[in-house]
Amino acid sequence: MKIAISAGGTGGHIYPGIALARELAGRGEDREIFFIGSKNGLEGRLLKDQNFKLYQVPSRSFSANFLTAPFVNIVGLVMAFLLLLRERPAVLVSFGGYTSFAAVVSAWLLKVPVVIHEQNILPGKTNRFLSRFAGAVALSFEPSLKYLKGMVTGNPVRKEIRGLKKVPSKKWVVLILGGSQGALSINRELICSLDLFRDKNIEIVHLIGKRDYAAFYGSRDFSAYPFYQPVPYMYNIEEAYKRAHLVVSRAGATAIAEILSVSLPSILVPFPYAAEGHQDLNAEYVERAGAGIKLPDSRLIELPDIIFELLENKEGRLDKMSRAAAFLAKPDAAAKLADIVEGLAKA
Repeated sequence: MKIAISAGGTGGHIYPGIALARELAGRGEDREIFFIGSKNGLEGRLLKDQNFKLYQVPSRSFSANFLTAPFVNIVGLVMAFLLLLRERPAVLVSFGGYTSFAAVVSAWLLKVPVVIHEQNILPGKTNRFLSRFAGAVALSFEPSLKYLKGMVTGNPVRKEIRGLKKVPSKKWVVLILGGSQGALSINRELICSLDLFRDKNIEIVHLIGKRDYAAFYGSRDFSAYPFYQPVPYMYNIEEAYKRAHLVVSRAGATAIAEILSVSLPSILVPFPYAAEGHQDLNAEYVERAGAGIKLPDSRLIELPDIIFELLENKEGRLDKMSRAAAFLAKPDAAAKLADIVEGLAKA
């Protein structure tokens, strides 16, 4: 059985695709899985050590360059069509990214069954449009059913994260995530607040993001802050999750799925310019369930005080948030989605 997975651009699209690919590959040697991605996204690096082929097709965001984007995406559509015509997969699974439009439309034209997976609570405009070409739509959160008909599977998380064992630490470990691209406002506020963390028995692991790392870390001397560990990116993020007691993150759906799967309390800072405010909805869902705190970008100055208040663990609040996170997690998401994919492929 040959299965195509379209996922590209950022880790939020690619990591769930990898989790699904591993689940499908583990179900039988007859599974042949390949990825369709963009040429400039993270997929080339993230799939480098995986046993899956990656075919890269041109794609471009209209917001990045509205003059050239139509021509680039038309070329991508033709290349995706020819690729699927040659490979003839039994099913195509789309996780989003700039290549998703070309891949899904090409599959529909070739009568290849399509499964669309939506990571966020508010489905993106592209997935809302592409859903009309799909044989099945999988959703990560129950509230998404208000916007798009589909089956709630959860967002697939890689096994090394789902199955990790916590490592004891004598200090509170706070993990700061900005996503694969970084989070400029979070990075600025944290670095400007480092003096407040002195003598607090706190260790900070800070994923600055490749874009911001040189600007922040290369221009300052952090030797006076031995509790502070800045890194550009972590491809083995599970090592950081093992030690963390609290996570500060943007409210991207895949980051949230990973945080919930390891039962970690979180402070979620939605990206204020996210399309249609979808990260706000993600954060509000986690906050209402008691698993995290939504902190608007405009109030980031409050971040240190919120961290200190949580780590004091008054009335066991941190433990309650951890239990709520575990309740929200969907550890069988990859298996449920794989069942849908196989069912459509065999129909």
